[in-house]
Amino acid sequence: MAQIIQRLLPQYTTLPSFDRFTGFVLGNQAQISPQIFAEEFGKIQKTYLISKQRDLFCSEADMLATKLVENKNNDFAGIVMSTLCKLTQFFPNKQEPFAIKGYNIAKSNGDYVHMMARLNDLRKIYYRRPDKLYNYVQVLYKQEKCLKELTNKYESAVGTFQTVKRKAATKKDYEQMLAHVQTEIGKITKRKHPHDAKAKLISAREIFAQRGNKKNVEYINMLLSEIEAMIS
Repeated sequence: MAQIIQRLLPQYTTLPSFDRFTGFVLGNQAQISPQIFAEEFGKIQKTYLISKQRDLFCSEADMLATKLVENKNNDFAGIVMSTLCKLTQFFPNKQEPFAIKGYNIAKSNGDYVHMMARLNDLRKIYYRRPDKLYNYVQVLYKQEKCLKELTNKYESAVGTFQTVKRKAATKKDYEQMLAHVQTEIGKITKRKHPHDAKAKLISAREIFAQRGNKKNVEYINMLLSEIEAMIS
């Protein structure tokens, strides 16, 4: 069956539209592996980009992902959204809706690794934008929650990671990310929520101290001193 799919797919990927490809994929989902889907989807992307039709490709691919979600194929939809986020990484306004959809797809799959990837996209979009400060802080809290899951239940959390090529980061890497996220939350919220910020900074300091990151420990100690001065 796999050989038949591989032989038939080119008939759809050489067309200038997603229409027949979408119909074929939706009608044969059980016989198409994520690897084959990713490869053929990549060929469509290349065709559109060569023709300088990036925006049209994004629009068509977004509609394909919507139909895949409706058909409960979040694995293929996640592949589409990952591609769109990479393709629009230098265009924040275009990337934002794809990152949000990608995060929701990964969340529905319980795929914490891809949840973090999409949250990282959103964090870059909102970073240093005063008008998006609330969004930025909310992303940080979601990252903290996600990273706690990845560090506390690493084996089971990574076991849900759906990808074609990449591997998940190590538990140590996720612990380091958690410390940086908690430091950022503590820095931003120390005035409005000093007690909560203090708890997060102490948690981050413990992780950095275990790894001998003296500069990070010193920075957190400075922030803790500022908090103590405010609440004393």
